[in-house]
Amino acid sequence: MLDVEDSVELRALQARAYGRSGALSDAEAERLRELEAARVSEDGLAATTAPVTAAPASQPGESAPQTGESASQPGESAPHREPAHRRPTDAVVATDPGPHDVSARTVLRRRWPVVLGVSVVFVVVGVLLGWLLFADRGPRPLQLTTTQQDWQAALIASGDFDSGSIRALQEEEGVVIWFATKEGGANVCLVLGDDRATAPACTTREQASIQGVNATLTTVVDESQSYDVEVQMLLTPKGEPAIIARSYITSPQTTATFASQEEVEAAEALAEATGLDRRSIAVVGYDAGVPIWTGIDMATQRFCLVFDGSMPDPPMVCDDSLMLSGAESTLALDVEDAGGVATRYEYRFGYGQQYLTVTKGEAGDDAAGD
Repeated sequence: MLDVEDSVELRALQARAYGRSGALSDAEAERLRELEAARVSEDGLAATTAPVTAAPASQPGESAPQTGESASQPGESAPHREPAHRRPTDAVVATDPGPHDVSARTVLRRRWPVVLGVSVVFVVVGVLLGWLLFADRGPRPLQLTTTQQDWQAALIASGDFDSGSIRALQEEEGVVIWFATKEGGANVCLVLGDDRATAPACTTREQASIQGVNATLTTVVDESQSYDVEVQMLLTPKGEPAIIARSYITSPQTTATFASQEEVEAAEALAEATGLDRRSIAVVGYDAGVPIWTGIDMATQRFCLVFDGSMPDPPMVCDDSLMLSGAESTLALDVEDAGGVATRYEYRFGYGQQYLTVTKGEAGDDAAGD
């Protein structure tokens, strides 16, 4: 193996031997052949060498040979010199890189399997991340209880829908909402069901894409009220179902609806505490979960706005019911909390659009109240 000094010596001898006018002595030429042979043995590569010309030793009384001419020792033939016009004028001298001087091409050639492996890993990870982030996997199926699975099994056994098309989408207050198809997918169906009843609604796929499908399942709570689950289903551009569901409690004696049984009980308590007609009481809005009510006073027939209603004497403001004959009327109720911050509740009603406005910290002095 060539050490640093041998490598330096090799490069120096090569520069002199292969230059335009380079020449070596016999000893130097022999040394060059030894170094090149050692390098070939070390690298295992075939080396291309040019003929080496030894310069004759100067004898006393003799002049040095002219540049470009070769001299030979007695008994030896003159070594062959390639004509000058065939030698490259800008020759590239091959040099030994040394033990710590490896070319970039050699490094890449040795490490390309590692580089390729790392590149493949990055590509695979990128594909997986893209799939996780952007893949359209559709809506997740609803996990049914054992009882609800029996309901679905009954739907499948009925044979009213295409085989394998029944899919549970959502649960609303104990009612399961299914999507199904009929006539080989030409018709789409919205099916509501619980342990007592089933309410299917079907239409053509084209009609469902335009207007959607609506279905309602009514459950009787008692003689004075029932619980309704109302669902609207639309189809996405890809034909997948998208549903909007709401549930409320109704009474045959009134058109008012309540979100839960708790609200029904609160309305009954409000009627007893304020004298409002139970049939006229309704929730018109919420403030941080607190209901805002309206109703008609049974004694005076005045229209009233009530805050909360869970206390014995709730904040309330009423107006003369004769004002209902006007195009629009407004009730304003100011309520101050424990910290002294006032909130104004304004309810606009009449023959136009009815709505509630809640304004924090801006109560007025002109609000009428009882």
